[in-house]
Parts: sequence; C-alpha cells; structure tokens
Amino acid sequence: MKTIAIDLGGTKVKMGVVSDGKVIASAKIEANSSRGFLPLKPEIEDICTKWMRIHSASGIGIAFPSLVDCERKQILGHNDKFNDCEGFDFEKWIHERFGLPMVLENDANAAALGEMGYGAALGCKDFVLMILGTGIGTAAVMDGRLIRGKHYQAGNLFGHIPQQGNGRSCAGCPGFGCIEAHASTWALKEIANESPLASPLKNEPVLNFKILKEYYDAGDPLAASIFEECCDSWRNCLIALIYAYDPEVVVLSGGVLNWGNELPERLFREVKKRVWTPWGKLQYRTTQNPEYSVLLGLHYLNQIQSEKE
Repeated sequence: MKTIAIDLGGTKVKMGVVSDGKVIASAKIEANSSRGFLPLKPEIEDICTKWMRIHSASGIGIAFPSLVDCERKQILGHNDKFNDCEGFDFEKWIHERFGLPMVLENDANAAALGEMGYGAALGCKDFVLMILGTGIGTAAVMDGRLIRGKHYQAGNLFGHIPQQGNGRSCAGCPGFGCIEAHASTWALKEIANESPLASPLKNEPVLNFKILKEYYDAGDPLAASIFEECCDSWRNCLIALIYAYDPEVVVLSGGVLNWGNELPERLFREVKKRVWTPWGKLQYRTTQNPEYSVLLGLHYLNQIQSEKE
C-alpha cells in the first residue's frame, strides 16, 4: 500500500510518499503558518498530483500542529498556525481533488503511531513520545492504544504545563511560564533578546536550532545558556510524561534532534538521575529519522482505515 502524507508543521510542510512503512519520495515547502493554509494549497496539490501519477497512492494523510478531532476530521484549535483550517473541510477537499480516502491527526499523535508501527517503539504497547519541532508535541500510548481523552487533547499538551510562575507568555496557549515558552524554536528569539549576555546571536534576523548550534559550537556563551534552559525544560516535560503514563519506553523525535547525539544523550542522562521508577529501568530511544515520524504515522493510520473498509 502506498499513501501520501502531509505534515503541516509550523516552520516547514513536510510531504512524502510512504510504501509499507518506508518513505520513498519526499518534499519540503516553507510553511509561513501565520499566513494560513490556503496560500499553500496549490503547491501541495501540485506535488500530490505529480506523485499520484508516479506512485498510484491509495490514501492521503494530513497531520496538524494542534488539537484534532480525528473521527470527524475537524481542526479543534490552531494557536495561530494555519488559522484558516478551522472549519475547513479537509475530507471534501481530498475527495473532490484526488478521489481518495484520507485521515487527519494531531502531529505528535501521528508521530507516536509511526514509531509504534515502524520505528523506535515497534512492538511496544506502553510508551510516551516527545517531538521537538517549532513547538513541543507530546503523545502517549497505553496498552497499545493512543490516549486521546474526551476532547482529543489527552497526552498532547505537556509542552504547556507551567514550570515558571512568572515566565514568558506563550504563543501556543493562553498561559505563561509553560515549557514550550522556554524551550521551542518559536521562542528562541525572545529567549535570546531577554538575556543580559552580549552576543552577535541577538542580531540574527531568524533564530532556529540549526543557527543556535553554530554559535554553540563556536563557544558563544549566550548559545550555551539557551541550550541549558531548553534542556532543563525538555527534561521536565519528559519526567511529567513518565509520571503521568507509566511507560515502558520513552521516545524522542522531531527536527531539533538534528542538533546531534549530545542532545538526546544529555536529556536521557538527566531524566534517569531525577525520575523515580522503583519498579525498574525505563528504556530510552530516539527515532532513526525524526523528520519522518509523522509521515509514517499517517501511513499507519491509512492502513488501519483501509483494513476496516
């Protein structure tokens, strides 16, 4: 079975053709998510049309970076990312434009299913996942089932747990001091500007973890300070997930892992020191290709849907 997967990320839209759990074609386009989804629609359609001619896909999956009602295939919240998607009929669009069945899912949930079906959590029935991208996505699987909750937000909002009483305002929720406001791509510029440390890093017009790593490797003290703050926040998020869901395995994914092995190794080392698991030792894993986790999960969902029909 071949499917087309579309991951609507806050920074990039990642797309791929997936065949039996492997990405066989891929593409990326700039998201500019604050402008909305509709300006991207023609380019997405062009890529999908080309792939359908070549690969004969039998389904399409779309992942969204906020809360999703996967049963009704509706966007429940957007956090100013692709705000024109609220009320947009994705199923009608896909059916009329491509004549294919489709699935719609939260991006972190999709990533968890991708790793359960084909990757770092293969064969595991109880695990949690944290995906580091433009923001922080989280998901949990218990007894082989994705945790969703009454309103489709269970397991997804650990990046918005407050960790500082007087912290930064969050761009993704009404609160302040939450984990994402202190450790995410969208927050980096504000974190840098607020620091008393002098650094040319503050002059960068756009700041992401790739640029931060360049300064970090050059010994920039501000870059080192920001990395420390982010690691502290990510560690806290993982510990909260562990205490909430009692997993067997902890999985780390997302494009920020392109930082290198130092990041997951440090996070897992610090979590092991601080988390209380009197029953034994957790397993800690990183995804083989963090940019593909979501695409694989959408393929997995399309396969499940196809089997039900």
